[in-house]
Amino acid sequence: MYKSIALLSLLTGSATAQTLPGCHPTWTGQSTLNKGSKVSATITTTTTNSAGDEVTTSVKKNFECTSGDGVNSVTTHCPNYDPKNTAQQTAAWEVIDAECDGAAPAPATPAPTTSPTHPEWAGAGCPDDWVSGGDYEPGELAAVDGVTYRCSTAQAVNLWCGNSLYKPGDSLYWESAWTLLGSCDGTIAPTASPSWGIGAWDGAGCPEEYDGNQEYEAGDRIAVNGVALQCKAWPNSAFCGRTGYEPLGPNSDSAWTILGTCTGTIAPTSSPSFDALEDQNGCPEAFSDSAEYEAADRVSVDIDGTKSLVYQCKAFPDSGYCNSYEPGHWSKLGWTLTGFCEGTIAPTGSPSFDPLNEQDGCPEAFDEDAEYEAGDKVSVDLDGTISLVWQCSSDVHQARYCNQQVPGNEFKLGWNLLGHCDGTIAPTASPDFDALTEVGNGCPDVYDPTTDYESGDLVSVALSDDASGNRGVVYQCKSWPDGAYCNAGVNFAPGTDNSAMGWSLKGSCDGTTAPTASPIAFSGICEWLNGTTTVTIAAWSKADLASYKSGTRVRKGGDVYKCKGYPFYLWCRSAAYEPAGSGPWGDAWTAAGACAAV
Repeated sequence: MYKSIALLSLLTGSATAQTLPGCHPTWTGQSTLNKGSKVSATITTTTTNSAGDEVTTSVKKNFECTSGDGVNSVTTHCPNYDPKNTAQQTAAWEVIDAECDGAAPAPATPAPTTSPTHPEWAGAGCPDDWVSGGDYEPGELAAVDGVTYRCSTAQAVNLWCGNSLYKPGDSLYWESAWTLLGSCDGTIAPTASPSWGIGAWDGAGCPEEYDGNQEYEAGDRIAVNGVALQCKAWPNSAFCGRTGYEPLGPNSDSAWTILGTCTGTIAPTSSPSFDALEDQNGCPEAFSDSAEYEAADRVSVDIDGTKSLVYQCKAFPDSGYCNSYEPGHWSKLGWTLTGFCEGTIAPTGSPSFDPLNEQDGCPEAFDEDAEYEAGDKVSVDLDGTISLVWQCSSDVHQARYCNQQVPGNEFKLGWNLLGHCDGTIAPTASPDFDALTEVGNGCPDVYDPTTDYESGDLVSVALSDDASGNRGVVYQCKSWPDGAYCNAGVNFAPGTDNSAMGWSLKGSCDGTTAPTASPIAFSGICEWLNGTTTVTIAAWSKADLASYKSGTRVRKGGDVYKCKGYPFYLWCRSAAYEPAGSGPWGDAWTAAGACAAV
């Protein structure tokens, strides 16, 4: 009995002697919490004992925040994650005392520490202090608390250098925008103008200062810190007004050309000198944005109210730009400067036929109900004795206007003036074969508009007045791109007015060409060793066009062709680029040897 009481006394005394740690401030979602912060919270647990009764216990515990960087509140979850919640406790808190009682002593105030020291940077003095919201150029210097930093020179990163979230040395992301150079003392002494290691520009003074809000075009000149620069030609000129391509910036070379150093300003220039331009003897009509222009049209652009510049619309296809760009545009598209003018063009007299070619008789008169095609000639009566001769353009794009516009129309569409004529055209004799070289032993196949011809193909055209039916004229299909007209239809058939666009006259023929033996098709297996893999090369086929890509090999007969890389491989999928065909196949395929039968 006494021993039990003594033992109980010893046990009770032992428990009483154990001291619980004090409790840190209770968690209430304090905004100052961050990694390392300590709080307490009462954890209530409900369990079931052996008798089946629920037993609720409450224990106050100490926790330490494990979330964040210890500096910036935006990096931690502890102000929002309640340690009493099991899931949130696991994510942001760590139990440091399984039970606490009373109040923990306030943490000792640490002795003030000195600012971290950095090696002194190489510059003499401190640059200007960093300013929140400031505009910093790539490589620009700034100081914070006696430490020098350099703004990043990476493309567009300098845009962050003035952002408070990137304050040098004192923010979460500052190292993304700034580089620490070292400590500094005092201020940087004013420096002389920078030396660029380039010669002086031969211009008389500096052009206008660069303005980031200005739009610049090819050839525009500006100045930055005593350096003259010029906006490059198209397409680089597109960058001259864009952020990130500022002159003397990290990407300056993509948009600007350094001309040299400069001083002062460029003196105002006098009105343009016309001495170097040819007088056009009067001004044509002034250019109008609403007018429609075509090749050879001339317009004037007023300069000072008394003199104008004269421009002429370029020949096709450049003439297509004459309705998209005004004369004098920096792109120089569409228009050619021909000279200057004063006043207006004097009225001209009746047309003189001296400069026009005599056409040795008149073709049939133009008929609005007739159908005309490229190369057709017509006459238009002037005074009952003399007519003008017009020919429908050989250009397939212009020729379609011959059935829409009359010869001499104000738009100059479709018809070309050849000269004048008198009387009618005399019948022509049959061609003289003495002047033609006989080609081969007999005539090749007669031209057939339904046949697909390739470069080098020979055809014959029989003579309508040849009683024997064996004589003909031989033509050969031209090489690309002219050879494309060989399959353009009867309007471009050999012997027609447009024949020369696709066919070359080779000579005459008599009889028929002796039949040749049928070609022997390649009958072996065409293979290619791709590394260690043997690949069978299939014949080129329209059915397989969609499968052709860069590196694909095909064969035509016994010859092998390889599809080019991007973007040229896209043409490998077009039948118009059939290897060794009459089209521009070399733009898509390259010759890659010949098959070896195995």
